Amino acid sequence: MSSPEEAIKRVVEAFERSEWTEIDVRWGDVRVHLSTSALDGTAPPPAGGARDAVPSADREPAVAAPDGSTIAADAPPPGAHLVVSPSPGIFWRSPEPGLPPFADVGDAVEASATVCIVEVMKLMNHVKAGAAGTVLAVYGDNGVAVRKGQPLFAIAPAGTSS
Repeated sequence: MSSPEEAIKRVVEAFERSEWTEIDVRWGDVRVHLSTSALDGTAPPPAGGARDAVPSADREPAVAAPDGSTIAADAPPPGAHLVVSPSPGIFWRSPEPGLPPFADVGDAVEASATVCIVEVMKLMNHVKAGAAGTVLAVYGDNGVAVRKGQPLFAIAPAGTSS
């Protein structure tokens, strides 16, 4: 028999691989409820531009400008590699409170580098960059719920100009 944590992880993985929009599983004292809907009960907006990635209406993603400053952006930069959430959960930019973020705008990252954590039912899923390059944008707010497939970072692949 597997541990409750392993069972929860299997349920989350099955949900991620499926086309389901919601699942509610109960066994004993344990209940797992997963949904692709926003926390307020409304359906998530369609995937697409960076504005869809903004968790709240007053949040604009930060994008690196040529002079090194940050500017608001409405769309991912052309040619950027998007790092998306592997599952619904809570977006964490650092390994624990008080520590610096895994990656920030302007940072060089390797493809295997962890850029954030998406927490699902107390399981910490380390999200990798997936491409070596420079972080151009961060679309998530620390501690805010994200949807599966929601863009979290834009990275200019190494060898390309931003």
